[in-house]
Amino acid sequence: MEKLLCGVDLGGTKLAAALFRQNGELVAREIVYDHHKSTSDEILLAVVELINTLLENNGYSSQNLLGIGVALAGHVSFREGKIITTSNFPITIRDFPLVAKLKSRFPDLKIVMDNDANAQAFGEYKYGAAKGYGSSVFVTVSTGIGGGIILDGKMIRGRSGTAGEVGHSIIDYDSDIQCTCGNYGCAMALASGLFFPSLYRWHLQKGMKSTIGITEESAGGMDGKKIEEGMKAGDPVCRKIVGDSARAVGVVLFNIHQMLNPELVVLGGGLMAFGKEYFDMIRREFLFHTHEMMAEEMEIKLAETGVNAGLLGAAALLME
Repeated sequence: MEKLLCGVDLGGTKLAAALFRQNGELVAREIVYDHHKSTSDEILLAVVELINTLLENNGYSSQNLLGIGVALAGHVSFREGKIITTSNFPITIRDFPLVAKLKSRFPDLKIVMDNDANAQAFGEYKYGAAKGYGSSVFVTVSTGIGGGIILDGKMIRGRSGTAGEVGHSIIDYDSDIQCTCGNYGCAMALASGLFFPSLYRWHLQKGMKSTIGITEESAGGMDGKKIEEGMKAGDPVCRKIVGDSARAVGVVLFNIHQMLNPELVVLGGGLMAFGKEYFDMIRREFLFHTHEMMAEEMEIKLAETGVNAGLLGAAALLME
């Protein structure tokens, strides 16, 4: 009997589960959006119900599974199978042993959980842009910025599981922009979608003029899609934000090169939809800083696992 992989993508607004064959082929998928205001025990129940629905709707049972992998938007203790704390959840979940709780519902299955960036990193390593590379770093540039590190074919998680949190690397010590972590000048504060509204407002306060009718009062709606639209329309504030974001990510890549010297960095996440111009700006900034310090080229590629990156990454963890 063929054994399928079950991947669960648990985010602040979306909860999804999918079945994959061991070669990465998608078999079936279910998505719900009604869990976001739930407590930890309610989220556990939602995950169990979604997995059972996925299996039943496609004529499978838990006996058809090799295991269940969970990718979480938050900090995870991989060894303990515990949620340390969640990101972007209306009700923050802390110190919740999700793996043990799921194991009590699916006692015969292997269950693993990691943060979403690590899961996507491993998904790209097994099935995507990093397949065939011994050492790679995945960087997601989206609402936030995160990363996952694979060296010599092994996922590097660090002492408490937070290795790869490149979004909180400080790249501008003199910055006036404060990150959610409390520090100033983090890559996340300068480059991620979460900060686009405040960055737009900040530039207006500094004297820049919007050509798309955005005021300090309306800047709160400037998400990634609207910034992209403004950039294409030639709005100087949007172009400044996108350019600064690309430069910040380029500096992050340079720091990754200096610290880890991987063969490849894979860039994923929603903001990479800004397109070739954004990607090229990131690469130029990276190369600007390398000078003659790069004996062998570090490749930079776009992620290849697509819209199912979180789900496939979660499922791939079972193959680690």
